[in-house]
Amino acid sequence: MANVKGILKYGGGTVVAAAVLYLLAAGIFTSASSEPYRPEALPADAPETQKAEVLATGVTTALEQELSGFMGWMVNDLCFVPNIIDDKSSYQRGVIYATRPASDMIAKTAARIGERDTIDPRLADATSRYFTYGENVWGFWFIYDCEGKYKNGINNWHEWAAHVGQPGKLGSIYNVKSDDVYNIIKYCAAMTDFALGILNDSDMGHFMADNNIYFAKGVSVVAGNVLRALAAVDDSVEARGGAENLTEALRRFDYIEEFNPLYVFAGGNAVGDAMMPNHVAALARHLDVCNNRLNDMMKSMEK
Repeated sequence: MANVKGILKYGGGTVVAAAVLYLLAAGIFTSASSEPYRPEALPADAPETQKAEVLATGVTTALEQELSGFMGWMVNDLCFVPNIIDDKSSYQRGVIYATRPASDMIAKTAARIGERDTIDPRLADATSRYFTYGENVWGFWFIYDCEGKYKNGINNWHEWAAHVGQPGKLGSIYNVKSDDVYNIIKYCAAMTDFALGILNDSDMGHFMADNNIYFAKGVSVVAGNVLRALAAVDDSVEARGGAENLTEALRRFDYIEEFNPLYVFAGGNAVGDAMMPNHVAALARHLDVCNNRLNDMMKSMEK
């Protein structure tokens, strides 16, 4: 009996120690940021498979980086990681939140010819089956977890791109029209507007400020990657939307992606005139400028 108690005592202590070490490692070696996707601009006569791959990567690269990064997808980790390392988990929640509508939008526009055409089954599965999986689902072996589902969705996007223009059942379509360019920019504007709304929440407390900041940042990073990808495959984004508007929108997306204060201060009061900095207002300013530029691009395209 004494041996059993000793095993339970030291075994429990080992589990607790391992959990603490994991939390320390996750807190020290993870960051709520990613490497922006910066594709080179493609010539107008570039192969459609190449253009499709750029667009597919724009949709999926932020999510793929989170899944393959150090510590991987933390939202579904055990040992209270999502609650304690909340900046990183909030950022990842923002990434998957924005990836879902990006996948849906581009699958319904750039990946088919007309509105009545069938959506490519791989992209339909990525959008409606894989990316919709709950971001906090944990599993192993035969029990599906969100990480495995998200990787399947990413693979489906790259499979679609690789088979553009090929004959047979596996063949896929790449068809970016003027309306598609407009709608994809509209998606980017909707995401920045949504992120801005989160930061403008009047009921936000000081200890919720960092969660909201990093969730908004995760949303914005996906939108920025999509815009860069679109501009790389279609020069009408700059020509019709305005070079100055595009440059400033991308510059603000860069600022948002670089935004990573050591400690988040919410300004101290509702007025915002406290001695402490207001990081919420600082990030909201970049989002506001970016959103205005995206809306200006759409207005320019409507003329």
